[in-house]
Amino acid sequence: MAEEMDNLLRRSLDEVDRTRKRQWAYVALCFVCLVLFLVSMMVTAHNIGDNRLVAEILVGAIIAVLTNILVVLGLSLFISRMTNKILKAIDLLSKAQNSSPHGLESR
Repeated sequence: MAEEMDNLLRRSLDEVDRTRKRQWAYVALCFVCLVLFLVSMMVTAHNIGDNRLVAEILVGAIIAVLTNILVVLGLSLFISRMTNKILKAIDLLSKAQNSSPHGLESR
């Protein structure tokens, strides 16, 4: 049973690490999409002929999107870090129970 729990904890920790890598990939993808969006909006504004509109679009879009990305990224990284800490604590507890002859009853 202890080996089964160790395998489960190891898979859970590995999944948390994979999720963290995916989160960074998503941030990079969002950045690329933001750049493409801004370029298309600036080309449209330039074709209309209003040069002031280009700067307004740029500033507004960057502030709105970056704020949202930072909030979501910060929250997801916090949740990921806390999940990792909880799983490591469970792993340490299971190792401590396996090393003592009577588990936690020896206290």
